[in-house]
Amino acid sequence: MSKRGKYGQWSEQDLQLAVAAYRNGDYGLNKCAQIYNVPKATLKRHADGKNAHVNLAKSFGRPAVFDGNMEQQLVNHLLHLESLFFGFTITDIRKLAFDIAEKFSLTHNFNKEKKTAGKKWFYGFMKRNPQLCLRQPEATSMARAKGFNKTNVMDFFDILEKIVDENKINASKIYNVDESGFTTVQKKTQKVISLKGKRQVGALTSGERGVNTTIVCCVNASGFYVPPMIIFKRKRKCPELEIGAPSGSVIEISDSGYINSELFLTWLKHFHFHVKSNKENPVVILLDGHTTHSKNLEALIFSKENGIILLQLPGHTTHRLQPLDVAFFKPLGLYYIQAQEKWLRQNYGRTISQFHVSSLLKEAYGRAATVGIAENAFRNSGIWPVNRHIFQDHQFIVSDSLNRCPTPEPETVIDNVENLENYITVNNENNDKTKDALDEAITNDDEQNNNLFSKVLLEVSPIPKTQRYTKSKRSGRGAKKAVHFPIAAIRMSKWVLIRFYTREI
Repeated sequence: MSKRGKYGQWSEQDLQLAVAAYRNGDYGLNKCAQIYNVPKATLKRHADGKNAHVNLAKSFGRPAVFDGNMEQQLVNHLLHLESLFFGFTITDIRKLAFDIAEKFSLTHNFNKEKKTAGKKWFYGFMKRNPQLCLRQPEATSMARAKGFNKTNVMDFFDILEKIVDENKINASKIYNVDESGFTTVQKKTQKVISLKGKRQVGALTSGERGVNTTIVCCVNASGFYVPPMIIFKRKRKCPELEIGAPSGSVIEISDSGYINSELFLTWLKHFHFHVKSNKENPVVILLDGHTTHSKNLEALIFSKENGIILLQLPGHTTHRLQPLDVAFFKPLGLYYIQAQEKWLRQNYGRTISQFHVSSLLKEAYGRAATVGIAENAFRNSGIWPVNRHIFQDHQFIVSDSLNRCPTPEPETVIDNVENLENYITVNNENNDKTKDALDEAITNDDEQNNNLFSKVLLEVSPIPKTQRYTKSKRSGRGAKKAVHFPIAAIRMSKWVLIRFYTREI
């Protein structure tokens, strides 16, 4: 067996026995290496204490920059930042590792010109911590991050549970309605096979900018889909728009291509025609806070007269609480893009117009409108079966952090700078000392060292905190102070409005 083939053949126990025998003076370095079958260079390095930070999986190879406790604190820090929607990229982690090593005066071989750790260190770090992985984050607006808080969600489920109990609602009587926009041009092209190394890969689209078309979808928790309403952006309605539309769907037009109060009332009548609800057999419709829904008196009166209970979702929570947003519209959009690309291939040289949208939507809608998707959408949003506990506490961390009243920042994160400087000085002076001296200087108080490392970590990479927002004072008379209302009170006002119209008129 070659010399390279013997790498790592020794055990941890052999290494400890060899180090103990060498330090006690039982044998010389060469004899200890021969008896315990440990490489001489490895034995010398461990005996001299140069592997002080190899406390990870094994003690093979060169010394690690951070010991096990340091890496665990770093992992916890990265996971905490990710829970606040400020996750680190690969470059960010490599720069953070360099800054910490420099601040803590650790021995490292990082690139001092670029001020970053190497890729090998990153891959080793990820391998040593298999609970970490590289993920594509979902873009979340500030309004949604603040709106999806525990108070709003729990208050909504209080109302939902009360409605379900009072009206004996089951899976076939709870619906969700929402609208989504589709254009004659693909929003996003799919990945294709191409020559490796080619600089630019193209995909044919129907045009530069498309014309918007809105589709209003509605489904209940048992998987029954009410035929959709398709709204075109036009001044005049023509029969050609209905060619190829989904069976039973309603074709309408508007100046903007979006739904309005009049069209929402039309859709409610279309919904009632298929559902046949009444006051003795009521149904519940979950919907968002669009003005066409919450500020439409005629629609609210019609709902009251026909046993339709309208329950509005809390503001900026539809990405988690609305079933259609949770599991339906994403596959529908993907299938619509695939139908567009298929049409362009079959009709080479032609472009997609409004008269082709209905048939394209029919193909996509037929693939997406399945019972399984509907059941998963209501289950994953906690709507049916009604389950407020489907959302864990860690999902409210961001909203709690953003809505928390800001506290004054401390003057410095490290409250014991003198101890830190002494530790760094001792660490530097003992790089060439023996293991006993190094243990006495560094590991005399492991808990204190861990606390110092944690403070250095927070100084190099601080946790984001809510900043105090103050409006500029207006000069002159009549200047009024800003009045701040609780977020929950603002959200609840819309629920009370709809409940008033649908339950008391």
